Amino acid sequence: MKQQTHDRGRYYTTADLGAKRSTTPEGFLVCHDVPIARTGTQLYTAAEVPIDPGPDGLIRVERPPEEVFRPETIASFEGKPITVEHPNDFVTPENYRSLSVGFTQNVRRGQGIEDDLMVADIVITDAAAIKYVNEELPEVSAGYEAVYQQTDAGRGVQREIVGNHVALVERGRAGPRCSIQDKEPMMKSTPKKRTWMDRLRTAFKAQDEAAMEEALEEANDAEVDPDDEDDKAKTGDAAWGQILKQLTKLTGDVDALKKRVADADEETEEERKKREAKETDDTVVEAETGGHNPDATAGILSGDSLKAVISRAEILAPGIAVPTGDSAQVSAIEALQRKAVAQALTTDSGKAAVHVFTQGRDLSTLTGDALAAVFNGSAELIRVQNNDAGARRSVSTKDFGLASSVSVINARNREYWANRK
Repeated sequence: MKQQTHDRGRYYTTADLGAKRSTTPEGFLVCHDVPIARTGTQLYTAAEVPIDPGPDGLIRVERPPEEVFRPETIASFEGKPITVEHPNDFVTPENYRSLSVGFTQNVRRGQGIEDDLMVADIVITDAAAIKYVNEELPEVSAGYEAVYQQTDAGRGVQREIVGNHVALVERGRAGPRCSIQDKEPMMKSTPKKRTWMDRLRTAFKAQDEAAMEEALEEANDAEVDPDDEDDKAKTGDAAWGQILKQLTKLTGDVDALKKRVADADEETEEERKKREAKETDDTVVEAETGGHNPDATAGILSGDSLKAVISRAEILAPGIAVPTGDSAQVSAIEALQRKAVAQALTTDSGKAAVHVFTQGRDLSTLTGDALAAVFNGSAELIRVQNNDAGARRSVSTKDFGLASSVSVINARNREYWANRK
């Protein structure tokens, strides 16, 4: 039997799964009106953006409407791939097949109360991703390149945003407003009595210590009557009460452990070494410290190390933008290194410098330390070449005397020795 077709504007769909989800005849999933980015202030760490962090170690970056909704920015997100979580490297023709699970369409600015959101329709074409979206309704996170301008310590502005992909994530930087939203409007109902768990949540958000203690006391006294319908509805709260009782006991154990640690701190250094040697029967009780490579891509870079990477990227590719993922889990350092080296290969001087370190290897096959070595070496070689270009390598010499022939020189010699007699 032929299924009924539902009118979804520009999409030919044959079934509705929710208020904002439908399927195509092939079974592809269409998620309508999905917020994929927003304006406002977002938090970043020093390992993500080239801005000095504030006293709390964080960076607050402003995303003004004129930048987020710049025509070029909106156009750059049109038709871009959907990924599950942010990939370690940005999506390119080389890795598209292994990373993409769908694409964006109809990217535009939201209207009304959503005018601070960039909205798109998302088409999911991968079976596992369709299952994930239908079950989890995940948040979404944009992956893009941007130029950063520092305005103060711990504060900056994003400019010239250019989209690369949109990731389905458990938790995105932009918050739950940017997610697959498919919930029907809530119906008005008679307000229910607030439980201790409701009060605990409110107190926690408000950081009201007294209210939190009062709610926890009520939780400790919570009991459930299995024959009481109201108590059946509160079984989850009662279960939390039992969990919190266990947490209270655990807190006591932690306090006891803290006391033991405090007592141990009173040991002298010599006593500690003797005790550890006795416990381990090992004469070596001090661990050796290994070296640290601040430019390694596997760890979290400090602000200074990130700036060093960006500085080298500027040498290889002047004006390059910084890849960013709007999710705290992503590190785009490797993507920045690869892009800078690739752009350097488009110039004669850059190609000559890069080939010294690639030794004929394909750039797309380089990852981790190998890519970092090519990136760092090429940048430093070009830096030296740039410095040498401004230095004088030769000395201009002028002969302030008259030109002399062999005969003239010999005559002068004879005259000199004649005068010496």
